Amino acid sequence: MKNGTVTGLLLLTVVSSSGWCHEANRAGQGYHWQKTPSSVALMADNRVVWQFNHLGDGKEKGVPYFHPLATPSGTVLTDRRPADHPWHRGLRFAWKKLNGLEGYWSWPEGLKRWPENNGMTEVTHVSVETRRDGSAQFELTLTYHPPHSPPLLTEHRTISVAAADEGGTYAIDWKCVFTAGATDVLLDRTPIPGEADGKPWGGYAGLQFRLAPRNQLAGWSLENARGLRAAHRIGDPRAQVRNSLLKLHGEKARWMNVVLELRGGKRGGVALLDHPANLRHPTTWHTSSMPNELIQTPLFEGPHRLSAGKQLILRYRVIVHEGAMTGDELERCWKNWTQ
Repeated sequence: MKNGTVTGLLLLTVVSSSGWCHEANRAGQGYHWQKTPSSVALMADNRVVWQFNHLGDGKEKGVPYFHPLATPSGTVLTDRRPADHPWHRGLRFAWKKLNGLEGYWSWPEGLKRWPENNGMTEVTHVSVETRRDGSAQFELTLTYHPPHSPPLLTEHRTISVAAADEGGTYAIDWKCVFTAGATDVLLDRTPIPGEADGKPWGGYAGLQFRLAPRNQLAGWSLENARGLRAAHRIGDPRAQVRNSLLKLHGEKARWMNVVLELRGGKRGGVALLDHPANLRHPTTWHTSSMPNELIQTPLFEGPHRLSAGKQLILRYRVIVHEGAMTGDELERCWKNWTQ
């Protein structure tokens, strides 16, 4: 990998992941690891439970991401390179604009040469630690910079994936430490309605979950920590979907949960949790009108300036679960994590 290293380590000791929300399955029975120069996947027999694409070989442009992200029973919850937004990648973190330059959220697919007016995200270091109980930890260094220029921003990212409990629930802890370079960095996004040139789809940057393809879904439901809910069965009038989602888009909440029902009867869900120390906690949520994505964005209300040499720390927890989780269960998970 250019200017970096990729390492792998299989630990022979079993590390308990209990305490994050549920008791972990310490045995890790039936799991094994599958590794490539750019990814690590937890396998159950011949099926991927989750795969983290850390891009350590530098061949794929963009930012590291999880896909497939599935429940242990096999319900795949994410999409990769959908036709409407081919730069979307499962579960990922991405900025939108840095110092007015775009390209950190999306990039041109299939181009051999990066456009001069697009910012670049590069992975410069990856270390991988996998364990026999099905848990893992990743340490990454990323740089954000204009082409042929020093980094505006450097990130140290730690991602810890817990072993699944007996019910098939597991957590992904995500910590990002961003350090500004020699100059101030303006973290920005597409403006929202009410601002100059505001767009209904504006306000996004941050942790993005791209839902499984619509043609695979029979229905979905969303709920946030304030008790606001939206649900839809595929085939109902589209207007009902929009009106339902308007209750959740642009709303602040410390967590949001999405449950997907796939054709054929499989169900699974993902809850995204916001840490109280994060910028502008509780976070504002961006929900599309389909819906096809859910974004936990700290910039919805406006840009944020990070002074030269200063740090911004963001922490997230992602809970992958079979079927549904109640609001009370998710509230307990949030309190266990933050306390």
